Amino acid sequence: MRNKNGVWKHMPLHRIILEIVFSRSEGLSESKLEDIMKKEYGVEVTKSELYHALMKLELQGLIQVETVGKEFLIKPVKT
Repeated sequence: MRNKNGVWKHMPLHRIILEIVFSRSEGLSESKLEDIMKKEYGVEVTKSELYHALMKLELQGLIQVETVGKEFLIKPVKT
């Protein structure tokens, strides 16, 4: 994962995703997540990288991923 300047990022992808998802308790679509990652964090990831990170976070019980149409809806898990 690289930022827009081609430099490796110091913050892990899963941490970025968690910060974004937990700041929006109603959840967000995968395209909105990608837009925020690009605009606010300067990070672009492939679909494969994104899906891998989402799967790991869901298996850890931190997020919930639902299919809505052609996209995923990502929500934080409330404890």
